Amino acid sequence: MSEKAKLVKALKQKGIPIPKDPKVAELRHRNEHWLTGVGWLLRLAKPSSRKPQSPATLLPDKNTYWLPDSRMAHDIVKTKLVFVMGRSALPPNGTNIIDVPKDYNNRWPVKQPIGEEE
Repeated sequence: MSEKAKLVKALKQKGIPIPKDPKVAELRHRNEHWLTGVGWLLRLAKPSSRKPQSPATLLPDKNTYWLPDSRMAHDIVKTKLVFVMGRSALPPNGTNIIDVPKDYNNRWPVKQPIGEEE
């Protein structure tokens, strides 16, 4: 089985939509970052400049954004700078889409709880 077929199978098991004419890198990215296929509809409630080191800075203005269900979306919701407007498998028409940046894990690494070693 090719890598592409394995990735498609893994994404389908998670309920993540497969793009038209997918490239292996695109499938790999979704498999690595997306948790499920049901994304988040968010809108800034407060300026992201209140927490300049947070991933909420990825939302440039108060428009409505669809983000895939990912650590990024969860991190942004935890900032309490956004309104969660709902969850949706597909982005509604007119909604801006923000995918997980390729360098997300480097820019906002997972913090180790105090007392835990790697």
